[in-house]
Amino acid sequence: MGEARDSAARIEALDVLRGIAILGIMLLNIWGMGSVPGVESDPRIPGWSFADRTVWWLQQLFVEGTMRGLLSLLFGAGFVILASRPREGRSAFSIYYRRMAALIAFGLIHGYLLMWPGDILLIYGIAGLFLYPFRDLPARALIGLGLGGVAVITAIGTAAVVEGMNTREHAEAAIAVGASEDDERILAWQDYLAAIQPDLEADAQSRAARQGSLADNLAYKVTIAIKWNDLPGLSWWSLDALAMMLLGAGLFKAGFLGGGLPRDIYLKAALAGYAIGVPINLIETEQLVSAGFMVPIPIAEVTYQIGRLATTIGHAGLVLATLETARGRHVLKIFAAPGRMALTTYIGETLIAQWLLFPGFALGLHGSISVGESWLIALSIAVVLTAFSTWWLRLFSMGPLEWLWRWLTYGQRPAFKRI
Repeated sequence: MGEARDSAARIEALDVLRGIAILGIMLLNIWGMGSVPGVESDPRIPGWSFADRTVWWLQQLFVEGTMRGLLSLLFGAGFVILASRPREGRSAFSIYYRRMAALIAFGLIHGYLLMWPGDILLIYGIAGLFLYPFRDLPARALIGLGLGGVAVITAIGTAAVVEGMNTREHAEAAIAVGASEDDERILAWQDYLAAIQPDLEADAQSRAARQGSLADNLAYKVTIAIKWNDLPGLSWWSLDALAMMLLGAGLFKAGFLGGGLPRDIYLKAALAGYAIGVPINLIETEQLVSAGFMVPIPIAEVTYQIGRLATTIGHAGLVLATLETARGRHVLKIFAAPGRMALTTYIGETLIAQWLLFPGFALGLHGSISVGESWLIALSIAVVLTAFSTWWLRLFSMGPLEWLWRWLTYGQRPAFKRI
């Protein structure tokens, strides 16, 4: 009985973390859904009041990349749980890859038909294809591989910074000796700078399409999805996800993510994560603001993964430490329901935003909300979906899309209603 309670507590901890992450990711996604291209790099485009600045700074220091980071860690933990379950004679290999194939299908539908090009399901499904061979590795090896992946991504970013610095230095050298404006070194630097300038044409196209009909919206979003899901993009984001999934698998095997360690360990992890991550995020943000939101050679190319990972661990440690207290469990358990229905909740966010709030064929709010207002909308959506998932799970054993995913995974229709 004690082991069963411990197991239930570990699963509840994962549900709570997943619920916070899946609702929290909307604080970032709401920008891409409700505003024009370029707002991610220059948040002043839709408005820049004191409230907007405050929300944006909070986002940069604590939210940017971390909700996606938490989801990736939890995907790795879920992978360990799935790989360790009895199969009743069925192949674990076939079940696992059926599950990933279904996830990829969900991602394609979500990204292309439901009009959210920023979908992560496709990325997770692709990254998950490479995760299975590592299922039997011990915690330390999985953590090492995950950190190795983060190091590779950081090295790629560092190489981009070096390339940018070399391009600038070559241009400055050419100018110093009086080279003409059509010198290839000067032109290369001008092209480099042009790439970070606001794209006014893309802004106009976005406004026109999003304020148009369903056909206009769908055609525009499919075009963006095709652009974002090219081979380099899919490869980059899949590597990003895979590294964090391996870390999550290792941290779960080590007992960290399941909430099974003493509270003081989680508090120390939170303190260390924030002590490393927040200053890095602050430096990156200060550079961005000082440069007027157009940084030719951003330090974030080198430091982003480190700051993001550290802050993500800080969030996980803080939540898990809070769950170790009776009052903390009472407060945070509300996130368990959307965590158990993470797929349904994630798609629900898109349906509310992309099909009700922002398009011209519905309420038509696209391009009219500021950064601060976007958070109010995202938090309102979180309240609605949390209430919905709590109500739903009183009647049914799992969310509707979770039910479909399990059916596609195991090839048998699972029980739906609670008995």
